[in-house]
Amino acid sequence: MGLNSTNAAWGFGQMGSVYTDLDQVIIPPKDHVIVAIQFLAANTPTVMVPEKLDQNGPNFPAISGSTADHVDAAGNNYFNFNGVWASEISDATHAANTDITLETPAVPTNRIKVGDYVLLVNGDASEADTDMVIDTADTPYPIYNGPNKQGVYVTDYDGVDKVKLSAAITSSSDQALVFLDPYHGAGGTSVASQEFPAGTTIYGRWVAFKPAAAGVICYFGK
Repeated sequence: MGLNSTNAAWGFGQMGSVYTDLDQVIIPPKDHVIVAIQFLAANTPTVMVPEKLDQNGPNFPAISGSTADHVDAAGNNYFNFNGVWASEISDATHAANTDITLETPAVPTNRIKVGDYVLLVNGDASEADTDMVIDTADTPYPIYNGPNKQGVYVTDYDGVDKVKLSAAITSSSDQALVFLDPYHGAGGTSVASQEFPAGTTIYGRWVAFKPAAAGVICYFGK
């Protein structure tokens, strides 16, 4: 019988691994990334750089960015914190399928796409310490498929600074729209100062990792 298991061919260790118990940066070989990190002892890493940080691909747990930036700070799209883009909008009732002007236009403009789901949140929240407070009365938590599908999404985008949404929303002082795409969610935070217990394995795609001086094994993959 033919073997149809990617794990057998690509499982952890098949493409190499590295051990260290020093506080030094681990860099994977050319054309590889770190796909899993196993903590042999309690450890508080100081560097975790994802392969795709901020745009054009999935985000993963990271130690980087400016955690004091507000939700709508341009380029503050780290840690799956505030979607692929976020921008404050005017205080008003915006009818479905009417123009809503973004106070912070997307850069690059193609970050936002028709079909992206949105969340209406308090734009003054920061990744460091403040709850976004999603306005679920206007923008319910998205359910993307199935009989209970729900959520508000972009129906039109002029490619500059105006979007139309599938439902009416009422925004109040300093509220912002967070745009969700297939790779960027909302609500994540930095793993700075986070201790991972002994025996824990985390998964992702990192190009650099620096542990504290305690044993770890980093596994490589494509």
